[in-house]
Amino acid sequence: MAEKVPPEIEQVAQQLDELQNRYTVLANQRVILENEVKEITRILEALQSLPSGTKVYRNVGNILFEEDRDKLLKELEDRKSTDELIVEKYKKEEDELKKQISSLQEKLKGLLTKYYQKVSTVAGKSTSASGS
Repeated sequence: MAEKVPPEIEQVAQQLDELQNRYTVLANQRVILENEVKEITRILEALQSLPSGTKVYRNVGNILFEEDRDKLLKELEDRKSTDELIVEKYKKEEDELKKQISSLQEKLKGLLTKYYQKVSTVAGKSTSASGS
């Protein structure tokens, strides 16, 4: 007969699962933003290598619009700065989640150890009692 796992163990396991899911989502978002920062950096380098009066165009949907080079540079630099700040925020959140996940893993390990010691003790007593 299998015993039901105590609610405390289920609760900790569920919390651990939720934290791991949040960590995965956050890490994926960070990677997407890091790739965006790299792309913006490449665009900025290309724009900065152009002379100041050069015509540049922005793709909006299926239409190209002429854009002021300096205005576009400023906009992209601002966006890059914002993205870099968000990436740093995500890294800090990831570090905090790692600590929480590690702590919950240790807690779950301790709870499972106690639970299985209890189950094996109870099973050992019932085996020796039925064997007598």
